[in-house]
Amino acid sequence: MSTAPDTARQEALLARARGRRNCAPAAAPAADGPAPLSHAQHRMWLMDRLGQDGALYNVPFATRLRGAFQPEALAEALTGLVGRHTALRTRYPVRDGEPYQDVLPPVRIPVRTVRAAPEDAPRLLREEAQRPFDLAAGPLPRALHLRHSAEEHTVLLTFHHIAIDGGSLDLVAAELADRYAAAPAGGEPEPEQPAPRYADFARAERAGSAGLEAGLAYWCRHLAGARPLALPGRPGGKRGEGRVIGAALPPGTVEGLRAAGRAHRATLFTVALAAAFAALRSVTGEEDLVIGCASSHRDRAAWRELVGLCVNTLPLRPDLSGARDFATVLDRVRDELLTAQRHRQVPFDLIVERLGAAARDAAGNPLVGVTADVLPEPVCLRLPGMACEPVEVSLGTAKFGLGLFVETVPEPRCLVQYDPARLDEAAARELLSAFAAVLVSAAGDPARALPAMAGSPAGNALAGTALTGEALAGTAPAAAGQDAREQNTPGQEGASAGATAAVIEVFAGLLGQRPGPEGDFFLLGGHSLLAVRVADRLRERFGAPLTGLDVLEHRTPRALAALLEERVRRRSAARAARPAPAARAGTVLVTGGTGGVGAFVLRELAALGRPVRALARPESAHLVAGDGVEVAEGDLADPDSLRAAVRGVDFVIHAACTFTSPEVDTAAMRTLLEGRRRGSFVFVSSVDAYGRPSVAEVGEGAPSEEPLSSYGRAKLECERMLLEAMGAGDGASVVRAPIVWGPHDRLRDQLRWGATGALYQAALAGDPVVLPPAGALPPSGEDWSGAPWVHAAALARVLVHCLQRPAGGVVNAIGGHVGWAEFAAELIRLLDSPSEIRPSPEAAPGLLHRHRYRAEALAELLVPRPGEDWRSAIAAMLRG
Repeated sequence: MSTAPDTARQEALLARARGRRNCAPAAAPAADGPAPLSHAQHRMWLMDRLGQDGALYNVPFATRLRGAFQPEALAEALTGLVGRHTALRTRYPVRDGEPYQDVLPPVRIPVRTVRAAPEDAPRLLREEAQRPFDLAAGPLPRALHLRHSAEEHTVLLTFHHIAIDGGSLDLVAAELADRYAAAPAGGEPEPEQPAPRYADFARAERAGSAGLEAGLAYWCRHLAGARPLALPGRPGGKRGEGRVIGAALPPGTVEGLRAAGRAHRATLFTVALAAAFAALRSVTGEEDLVIGCASSHRDRAAWRELVGLCVNTLPLRPDLSGARDFATVLDRVRDELLTAQRHRQVPFDLIVERLGAAARDAAGNPLVGVTADVLPEPVCLRLPGMACEPVEVSLGTAKFGLGLFVETVPEPRCLVQYDPARLDEAAARELLSAFAAVLVSAAGDPARALPAMAGSPAGNALAGTALTGEALAGTAPAAAGQDAREQNTPGQEGASAGATAAVIEVFAGLLGQRPGPEGDFFLLGGHSLLAVRVADRLRERFGAPLTGLDVLEHRTPRALAALLEERVRRRSAARAARPAPAARAGTVLVTGGTGGVGAFVLRELAALGRPVRALARPESAHLVAGDGVEVAEGDLADPDSLRAAVRGVDFVIHAACTFTSPEVDTAAMRTLLEGRRRGSFVFVSSVDAYGRPSVAEVGEGAPSEEPLSSYGRAKLECERMLLEAMGAGDGASVVRAPIVWGPHDRLRDQLRWGATGALYQAALAGDPVVLPPAGALPPSGEDWSGAPWVHAAALARVLVHCLQRPAGGVVNAIGGHVGWAEFAAELIRLLDSPSEIRPSPEAAPGLLHRHRYRAEALAELLVPRPGEDWRSAIAAMLRG
């Protein structure tokens, strides 16, 4: 591609970009509001929650550019792309144990520029591509620009697979090129019509699930009796690692394979798939084989321009009995694929759920652990005025235990990708040889007899062993057909009766039946989502790391108890052997640093140059790590981690809270007080600790009155412990706060799903916004119903102030009071909603805040600064 300026081409591309943006949407928009995840997205989310996250489902997309590259134009193009396609700016929080789609407001996507020599590019690209995403916060695309020289660059875009698939990459590359070309033209962009929305696709898929009974019945009949392919693995190895070996194919092989396909009414993909079946059959001697292949939902016109995850898995099980030549195998695989395509709308997750125990073998291995494909030509950006070529970025991961692939460009070759925890290298090389032999033979003469390899050493090695680990089927509901006692998990005999009983209680609560010590999770009706919930409860109870994948692997109460006790022992031993870090003079321990309040506290302390130690769970530590911040890994439910965190610090700001587990909150406060050394202690309490006062104006430290919620009662108990332990005027500060607003993800969640959630969701959907009845406020008699609130930045100022000047008791941090009617009116305005406000004679439980609270001692610090009024705060939260 020429690097010289081309005005005519730029103008043509600009016209294309505007034409694309003004095209009519492919599908009429559906109702707004929370949308479920599609089945494929739910699988990705489960893999993340099960503990198989990291870079396994990252999608890197890199291009080498030669010419005058403009990073700011790419940033503008990316921002426009993400603004138009909702799947690229969606996060996946959880409510009532289930994930949902939450589309974020449009945001600017920056392009990070790094000067780097060309030889350093592979390392830098790999490091960037392997950085994990946070699905709950929103896996927005990342852009890295490596500037090698003025005329040589490499650009890497990294997506998460939950937001994009292979078909989407082509759409993204084309639209980015158009937008990049249009960016230098400047001027006001023309209004854009919305692209098809992924939430509509997910709703349509879920709504159609009820009509899939015939398809489900077909798959259950067709897969009855199928079992995972037996392959020799390396149990206990690191899952998800990917290695690739390849072999060049002789010139003319691909052309011969295409000719064989034409002769048998088959595509090149079908020919490669048949070769994979033939190679596996020759090596293993097995004729009943299942291989999974990807199928797209983009066959419908409404979804052809949709950016998102629109794929499904088809488990193919052709009849290979008696086939002795490739032509016969090809015909049978072609017929199998055509039949499967007629039932492709049935989500694979539903198939596995319906199969139940039959979806796994006795060792718990998934039915689909092998895949095959023809690799497409790599996608790359085609930016005007530059020479562009794709750059391969290897993540070193594998989603399946085994993959057999044919590559046609730049040179024809066949590849075997394998996970060494599921397949050993010797067997992988034997399979590569078999695959290459079948392809070459088929290209020359499809009627030729298949290579006989069943008696080779590899064939003998492959007999009677099992493919281990979670492949795609492992993310869906499944069951095993054999008690886990036969696995004899190391150490399970040593599990204490108390720990085993605790695990049995968790099993009983979530599975609906009480098992014995050897009760199998799968046979009790367990599946992947329940495994996540079991892990969450056991992690909280034992204070030890545990993932859903651990539950799937150690399936009995006795085995899980042994695993948990061993991890508790290891953690305790590691902490005992590791000396506590020496805190710098004046160090402040901040709990809840990953929450909305804590994030602003850390920012305020950083501005003052104060040394900080922040308590954070291991999976959230990256959110608080930064200059001047020492991370203490721990959790409120883990007393040992709290003792280690508070050891040696001079001050404490305790902002963390479970909200739902009062006993955990009070126990955590007790542990922190026992471990503190000296200095002031600031506790973030709540106005809920006042209960339901009989007066309308509530002053600081007014008596609490019944009824108190369990949350308010726990706050009150924590206050009592703090003031008794330290004494009034001896460094203790209890800061009672109301609803906190400010631009932070956790605070946005409270806006959308907390007490204000009903109002927000109604305004978002355009439904009537129903307000609770107002009540008379004595002594004025004013009719009012609303809530106190405070900006997170103002609350942070108050908390940091109390470190140096302790309140010596209870103070209020109130930024103001807002009536529900004016709050609803502002929501409607900001959301440009057609909703109407309607009063209701019935009380709304979450909105009965008819008290006003005085902030006396700290009033000066709470005076709103620019942007801290409630209207600005809400607008910032809605913008994201």
